[in-house]
Amino acid sequence: MSDASAQESDVEGESGDHADAERLENSPHLRTASQHPRTASRRPRCYRRYGLMALCVVLGFAAVEANAIKTMDTLKLPVSSFGHIALVAFLAFAAMLLGERVMRWLNAPDGEGASFRLGFAGGWKPWLALTAIILACWAPYVIYLYPGVMWYDTSNQLLQWNNLPNLFTSGQLTDHHPVLDTAVFGMFVDLGNRIGSGDLGIFLYSIVQSAVAAGVFAHSLQFMHGIHASHRMTMASLIFICLFPIFPMYSITMVKDSLFLPLMLAFFMQSISIVRTRGVALKSPLGLAAFLLCALAIALTKKTGLYVVVLTAIVLLFAAGARFRWRIALVALAVAATMMALLPKAVFPAAGIAPGGKQEMLTIPIQQSARVLRDHGASLDPQRRKALECVVPMSSAKRYVTTIADPVKGYVWDPHKDACLSGFMQAWLLEFFDHPGTYVAAFAGLEYDWLALPPLVSANEGGQSELRLLPVYAQGTDHAFFEGHDRIGLSYSGAEHGKNVEDAVNAIENIPGIRLVFSRAIWTTWMAAFICYECLRRRRADGWLRLAAVSPFLISFLLLWVSPTSETIEAMRYAAPQIMMVPLALAVVAAWEHEPAGNQAAGEDGKHDER
Repeated sequence: MSDASAQESDVEGESGDHADAERLENSPHLRTASQHPRTASRRPRCYRRYGLMALCVVLGFAAVEANAIKTMDTLKLPVSSFGHIALVAFLAFAAMLLGERVMRWLNAPDGEGASFRLGFAGGWKPWLALTAIILACWAPYVIYLYPGVMWYDTSNQLLQWNNLPNLFTSGQLTDHHPVLDTAVFGMFVDLGNRIGSGDLGIFLYSIVQSAVAAGVFAHSLQFMHGIHASHRMTMASLIFICLFPIFPMYSITMVKDSLFLPLMLAFFMQSISIVRTRGVALKSPLGLAAFLLCALAIALTKKTGLYVVVLTAIVLLFAAGARFRWRIALVALAVAATMMALLPKAVFPAAGIAPGGKQEMLTIPIQQSARVLRDHGASLDPQRRKALECVVPMSSAKRYVTTIADPVKGYVWDPHKDACLSGFMQAWLLEFFDHPGTYVAAFAGLEYDWLALPPLVSANEGGQSELRLLPVYAQGTDHAFFEGHDRIGLSYSGAEHGKNVEDAVNAIENIPGIRLVFSRAIWTTWMAAFICYECLRRRRADGWLRLAAVSPFLISFLLLWVSPTSETIEAMRYAAPQIMMVPLALAVVAAWEHEPAGNQAAGEDGKHDER
């Protein structure tokens, strides 16, 4: 988690940097949109925003179609929907323009008459103060939800840690969930049992995890200050982190994502530093080690972390100078080798750890095959149908649910299916050309909540008041909701306080007039679209660099589209990293407009790197 300013000071100390800094003052890659000679006179107006208009029409069309797949299990577009599309497109257009104005206001320098200013400069004392402020705002959640919240996935991990029967095995430890997460949770519960009860261990975890997350968020605020975000923008981010319930509720609970979230934020900051310095941030052994540790940590704590590392590294290769590309490639290769060879081929077999099931990687093909079998099974080519049913038996296909894949794919993998996996994949690919609409509908059904807006009038649709919003899960304060809890030192703790928190958050999010503020689609798809658009608007200046800097945020968003569901509370765990990275991503989009070009690293020019 090295600060960008620290990396810059390391660069500025090298010989020849003053001459390079003068040269970089005139570099077209580092000029802001207002400074660039080709864009200064072309500042877009509302009536010139053809690209934005097209983007908003796409968002409107996608929202209406996503609503159709949920309510009617079809993607057909009736003529009556065009008015709805136009309404959502207009709403998106207004939201984007409003977002630009809010960003401009937030990143404006404070007036000279500003009185008390909370400091965001680097150093351990400001960091400690910021951490304390965040913890003070989160503490009521930790205390009220005593003895801590745990999720269903965590219960299975704890059973495995104690060699007890669980959803996945008869007691064997498995890599279905990251083993590192399982070990951390298990050790905390073991510690709790030594000093009183396993419940106390979960509460201790809540305290420690909230402190870790608060510390990383505090550092991210200092980082924002280091990349020249205004005091107003940084202060708004602090308030957002302290008061938006998503931050504490998905940072303090015992679930694998709580470990992943602060590590992902740290990796995000490392990536931004690499782009801003064009790779010079990796020059020192400490900078390289920090990037490697952050990359390895997110891969070890979440399955999709490996994909984030590899795809981000590919982007960074284009943003870094030639001297430093091999270091980025080295980190990506080291993480990939660890996760794809060292652990599954050597460490796990030696430790008796079973591999995770293939059904998780095949979620989309399995769901699409089930829908094809359900809708067109009688007319399928017999050989293809046999190949599909080898992995997706008709009994499983009959359990098809539009919005969630678990009823079809199940939770464990039958090893006997390995023999017909190649034939299944071939049949699945060929069926796409015969039934493309069915495949698209199956995919859209799983991911519709990343696109569909919440109902604007009714606060309750289909009996689900939290539909398409940002609900929290807190009833895991009852540690006796699964069989075997008593054998690992857990007991009934009551879920009343947790339910009160859930109901309070749902009530706030369902207030008429502000429901859209808590829309899941807006915080995922619309926010990603807004950030991409704002970067590409500056493509003649340094927009491509900004886009590269926010690549972990955008890649994390793209990985939402392989989720086994977007509707349930489980989907909120997938979306939480997106929401928590938003302040830093917006700072990257806005803050570089106020950064003097001479402060950029001397290594930003590829020719200088090769010199």
